[in-house]
Amino acid sequence: MLEITKNLLIAFFAVAVLLPVVRYALRRLSPAQNLEVLSAEEVQYIQKKEFKLTIAYYFFACVLAVFSAGMLALISSIIHASTAHLHVLTPNFRALFASGLLIGLTLAVIPLRLAQRALLGHDYELYKNYLSHTEGNRSNRIYTILLLVMLLLSGLVGWYSLRWHVAIDEDQVEITNLLLEQRTYQMQDIQSIHYLGGEGEYLVTFKDQTHLDMTYLKPVQLEMIALLAAQSGKRVIR
Repeated sequence: MLEITKNLLIAFFAVAVLLPVVRYALRRLSPAQNLEVLSAEEVQYIQKKEFKLTIAYYFFACVLAVFSAGMLALISSIIHASTAHLHVLTPNFRALFASGLLIGLTLAVIPLRLAQRALLGHDYELYKNYLSHTEGNRSNRIYTILLLVMLLLSGLVGWYSLRWHVAIDEDQVEITNLLLEQRTYQMQDIQSIHYLGGEGEYLVTFKDQTHLDMTYLKPVQLEMIALLAAQSGKRVIR
């Protein structure tokens, strides 16, 4: 939970830092012309309204990030389900949260756009005028292109994150990474099995110093750990 909260805070901080930079770049690309000048009071007033939109964006991002990570974990379990192996481990919610967060931050723009008029009410036109001053005349078109690029990037990240899985049989462990590169280890190749203190948290080390951290995999069952220990002849180290 602490790791997820930290990722959320880092992402929100990155958005808060990048937004002024993006706005400056947009203003330089398409400077506003022939617009009514806003007074200092109007700017201050609409900035308070914009803070409300920012909170709404963060809310949408949190909800969609959690939903996306959960869906990725579910899809991963479905596409790698197999009766050909004794155990198949796939990335859990914790492992896929970073990918889900990227998808959530991207998709959150869509409900925010749809809810802008309802959130701002009669201040909507004033806010559009404010955006024209701060982001230029063609910001909507550029934002649409950026959204499409981010959707494509998020889709690619999500797709690659689903590839990682581990298949365990009686005599071997097969690890498939994000690039679909497979490594097969015999049970005798296991050098150590460490229990990390939490439910399902084990670290398996092989003789070539490859580490398999089961903290980010599911489902990790005691029967499977017992199989690894029995077949490799290694005791679980606490």
